[in-house]
Amino acid sequence: MTLSANTGKKRSGQHSFDHGINHVVASKDGRLIATSDVDMNVRVESNGNCVFDQNFQSENEKIRPTDRIRGLCFSEDSSLLWVASGDRVLAFSTRAWLQVWEYVAPRSFGFLIISPIALDSSKTGDFVGAFDNGTMSIWSQDGIRKHTIRDNDSPRWLRYSEDGSSIMGTDSFSVCRWNLHGGKSKEKIALSDRAFGFASSPDCKTFAIRTLSEILIWDFDSRTILSKFRVGASIPLLAFHPSEPLVIYGEQNCIRVVDYSGQVLEEKSLDVASALSIGFADGGKRLLVGCTELNLIQSDFSVQAV
Repeated sequence: MTLSANTGKKRSGQHSFDHGINHVVASKDGRLIATSDVDMNVRVESNGNCVFDQNFQSENEKIRPTDRIRGLCFSEDSSLLWVASGDRVLAFSTRAWLQVWEYVAPRSFGFLIISPIALDSSKTGDFVGAFDNGTMSIWSQDGIRKHTIRDNDSPRWLRYSEDGSSIMGTDSFSVCRWNLHGGKSKEKIALSDRAFGFASSPDCKTFAIRTLSEILIWDFDSRTILSKFRVGASIPLLAFHPSEPLVIYGEQNCIRVVDYSGQVLEEKSLDVASALSIGFADGGKRLLVGCTELNLIQSDFSVQAV
């Protein structure tokens, strides 16, 4: 089977923001697109109209040196938006756009600030947050904490599996898969080079890492490298398509689409901008690219099997 990818402009759009967009996510029902910028503004649009716009900069001067938006995700039923901001994880109702829940990690030794560094949600309704003190916490959609995992390999980037049975992530030096059923066991692959970017397929069986000069696509179960290819210096951005065996990555002023063998299937120019974030909407039919040059670019994304 030969795969080809297309990024067309039949239904593309470009929206201006004040600052570079470092996160972009779409709700599961396709109604909402949430973005955050480097100055901690979070904005949500529905059909091109802004329905939520808030700055999350902390009023506490002790927190401001590490203050940034580190994660956004929607719940499976699209009723909640979770935000990892500064030292807090917050949940907002997407119906009334009111804050319904907040978690602040206890200070380490009573004074060291603990920050959330990654978020993701699962189809079971649970969501997970990783923190910079080496812990991961799993909550129900109602904000009830169900588990806390303490691990030396606690990840900086993570991904829930589609069925909610496992979490895959990396601390930059190894890639681990935590199996949440059967005693929360862990499988681990040590990396020979430090990872500066990471992405996982929806089933958590394939992952990609980005070193300073290469991208490596791995099969986790067989512990084999499916492909390895050089990339130019740029922001270490990686993403998997939600339903097709494709990896999307950013280079200077462009994004590229490759299959698991590393073959480049499509390249999309971003003119003078570079990509800071990548997301998908409508089950993978739309590609969302948050750029350094104040824009969110939306393009049709189609995959044709021949």
